[in-house]
Parts: sequence; structure tokens; C-alpha cells
Amino acid sequence: MAEERLQKLLARAGIASRRASEELIAAGRVTVDGRVVTELGTKVDPERQSVLVDGKPLPRERLRYVILHKPAGILSGPDPKAGYPSWETLVRVPERLYAVGRLDQDSEGLLLLTNDGDLALRLSHPRYEHPKTYLVQVEGLPDARKIRRLQHGVMLDDGRTLPARVMLLREPPEPFAPPRPAPVRGGQGGKGQPAAPPPQRRTSWLKLTLREGRKRQVRRMVSLLGHPALRVIRIGLGPLSLGDLRPGKWRDLTAGEARALRDAAYHGEGTGQNVAQSEGAPAQSERNRNALSPSTIAIDGPSASGKSTVGGLLAEELGYLYFDTGVMYRAVAAAAIARRVNPHDEAAVTELAESLTIDVLPPTINDGRDVTVLADGVDVSWDIRRMDVEKAVTPISSYYGVREAMRKAQRRIGEHGRVVMVGRDIGTVVLPDADLKIYLDATLAERARRRHLERQRRGEQVSFEQVLADVERRDRGDSTRQHAPLAAAPDAIMVETTGMDVDQVLDRVGLLVERWRSERQARGQAGAARPPARPTRARKL
Repeated sequence: MAEERLQKLLARAGIASRRASEELIAAGRVTVDGRVVTELGTKVDPERQSVLVDGKPLPRERLRYVILHKPAGILSGPDPKAGYPSWETLVRVPERLYAVGRLDQDSEGLLLLTNDGDLALRLSHPRYEHPKTYLVQVEGLPDARKIRRLQHGVMLDDGRTLPARVMLLREPPEPFAPPRPAPVRGGQGGKGQPAAPPPQRRTSWLKLTLREGRKRQVRRMVSLLGHPALRVIRIGLGPLSLGDLRPGKWRDLTAGEARALRDAAYHGEGTGQNVAQSEGAPAQSERNRNALSPSTIAIDGPSASGKSTVGGLLAEELGYLYFDTGVMYRAVAAAAIARRVNPHDEAAVTELAESLTIDVLPPTINDGRDVTVLADGVDVSWDIRRMDVEKAVTPISSYYGVREAMRKAQRRIGEHGRVVMVGRDIGTVVLPDADLKIYLDATLAERARRRHLERQRRGEQVSFEQVLADVERRDRGDSTRQHAPLAAAPDAIMVETTGMDVDQVLDRVGLLVERWRSERQARGQAGAARPPARPTRARKL
């Protein structure tokens, strides 16, 4: 068993409340392995150490695992202010059990109850991403495009959801299907004719499997797509299944179910390790470093300067969201070509951009892509790299209406913080208040060489001269466009990358992040969102 704080152990054993247990410790009434302990926060392992209170050992509580079919209107945790009963009114056992995870008062289904704190942490902490499966009855009938959006992840107000497994069920699930109304004779149906049944809203059922558990997440996800949830029923948690357990009923797990649950929770690991240590959780000093990191990092630069590659690697290193705004304009271009919209018709392209829903996600398919891009739910991750899209994106990205439509979505993402955003106007227009602004650059020949190698790796037969001309054309279009032309922000740090490989550029950018941390720490303003003053001219590094 993992170590835990002494006062918590006493409270869990039923000796006293947490606060009263602290008083017992401070009074010298608790010994560990024969030694009086008075220091609060002392950690002990009750499996390997002897803990006595007033000379008496702690009562041994057997571990218990209970599965409950929670009905709607029941809380998954006690809350006297809520006005609703909790699961404790349904499950009455001598052990002090806790719910693993939460189901809101309106949701139903599988609720695991246990006094095994280590297992509960493993199953409920988002770090471990244990699957949870739900049946969801929604208003209307979601189309294939909306189903794909749910599968790839949607942007909620607290960040993007992880990819999920989603299935539209052809028939209502048997245990939850409403009974068919019996025909009624007489009434408005006319003499001897059955009465017309009352009109009913059209609904459908989804089966969702998630690997995270935010507050009311399922309801928020389907509501975002215009199909509010009428019922949410959790039917699975890891290897556990609700089965035919009726609402309000509960039972103890079988020995096989408990064993399967522990195997899934620990992935074959022993239970004697400290969770944070066994999972490589960041130490306190690392968490402090993250707290001092710039929340928003803007990386700009011309075509093939290395923005996307370096930005993606930096985001991965920091644990930040990586967002390449350029793929949004490419997605508009790909959609325009697919829908036969003339890329040079500014009004038509702007109308398309304003109506298009573009999602930019981490890779959801392991096929070599560095990002997943959806346009109205259609996966265009590889289409945006086609040559015809490359040519069309230059005029399309210069249109004011298109840039405004894209900029609104980009700023919403930037507002959440912890993001590395790359593009051509991030530091100047999209995130003018970014904490750290970097402008990558290289000579025209160097950037053309990189782009030529990239296209060769994709199997394209193209000459260096053609690629050089394409890059030069793109530079000319970016720097001379009327709206938000390519330029380094006055307070950006310029990094010349000619002759440098990716690792060298990443090391250079990493030094900038470290320097930002050091400057902030030196100012002693741990709560500041960014430096109070900025240089008025771009600096070179």
C-alpha cells in the first residue's frame, strides 16, 4: 500500500475526524513503530509500519468494491446544500465508501464505490485516461459530420476534448427503450378508430467512450453540436460493465471483477509505489518551472522557416497546445477547390470561410501526419498539402473577410493560454499581447531547399527551381498583401536559422523560454501574466 499522511490514515480508520486526528498527533498520543510522532504530515505505510493510538492498533478495514446503478436525481457525493439525496441513501454498509469519479444529479448508470483510496485515484485521475462508456439520448439525429467532430474532439470553454469513440445506434438500447404506447380506441380518431398518439420529439441514441472526465462533459459535447442530451447513462468504467443491474440497485464486485479492475488500474504494477513517483509526475520544482513559463508563445516567420516543426516540438516539450494557424487557411483553400469556388472570387471565398467549421487537432490517426485538420467534419489533413491548395492559399489568405473569420477562432484558442501558436501574423495581429514572441527566418535559398526536401519525401517529382519560385511567390504575396502583411512584431525576438538543423533551432528557442523564466523570477512577480514592459524594436539573437 502507498504511504499516506498520518492524520488521513487515522481519519480513514474511523479514529476521529481529520482535524481531531491532528490534535491526537500533536498531543503525542500516536506512535509509529514504537516512536511518538508529533509532526503533522508524517507519512506512513500501514502495511509495513505499526501505528498505535493510545497504545492500541488501528482497526483493520477490509477493502470493499461496490457497483451501484445510480438513478437520476441522486448525487454521487454528499452535498447538504444541493437539496438532493446522495447514493448513501441507497447503499448502507458498515465501511466508509467513496464514489470513484462523479455522475451529475441528472445522469444515471454505473457508479463505483470503494474504500480503496489508491485504486480510486488511479481510476479517477485524468492522467491515467481510463475509458468510460455512456449511452446518450439526444434530441434530433446527428449527421455523419457531427459524429466525426465528436470522434476527433471538440473545443469546449475549458479546452479541446480528447478523441473519443462514438457510435450512432440504429435502435434504442433495449433496457432503456421507451415502451410502445398501446392503441387507444375512440376519442379524436373517430368512431371505432384509434386515437392519434401525441406528437413526440425525434430522438436518437449515441454510444460514447471517453478517456477523460470533465464536469458535465458529455452533455456539453453534444449540446455544442445542437443536439442537447435528454439522458446520459454510464454503462462502463474500464473493464466494469453495468450489465442488467436495475436503477437504485447495487452489488459487490465479484473477485474476478475486482482483479480485472486492479489490473486495468495499475497496468500490472505493484500497489506499493507512490503514485506520483511511479507515474513520473513532475516534482515540485518542475511544477514551479511550468508556473513561471510564458502562457502564450507566438512564433512567426516566412514560408519554410521552420515555424511548424519547431513550434510543434516546443509545445510537446512544454506540454502546451500546438496550433498552426496556417492550416486553417489551407483548409479554406481545400474546401474552396472541393466545392468549385473560384479562389480568386473574394466574396465567394469569404462567404465559404465564414460558414466553414474548421477543427485543428493533435494527430488522431497514426499515418505520419503532424496534425489533424477537419473542415465541416471532413478530414482534409493530407489534402491541404496538395500543390493546387498551395497555389490557392496565397490569394485566399490575403482576403480581409477570410482573415477576420479565422482570426476570431484563433484568438479564442489563445485566450485559454498554455499554447504555442505559429503563423505569419500571430505576434502582430492574432496575439499582440503574447507573453513571448519569436520570429524565425532564413535565406530564400535555405527555405526553398527545406521545402524541396519535404516535398521529395512525400514522393513528389518537383525541381528545386520550381520550389524556389513557389517560395519566392509566397513571400511576395505574404509581405505585400493589404491586410496583416507578414512582418516581425516590434517586440519579437528574431532567430536566424540558416544552416541550423531542427535540434539546433529548438535549443535556441528553448533558451529564449528559459531566459523569459529567469527574467520573470528575477522580477519576483510570480503572479504576473507577462513582463510589464516590452522592447519597442525587434531584437536579434
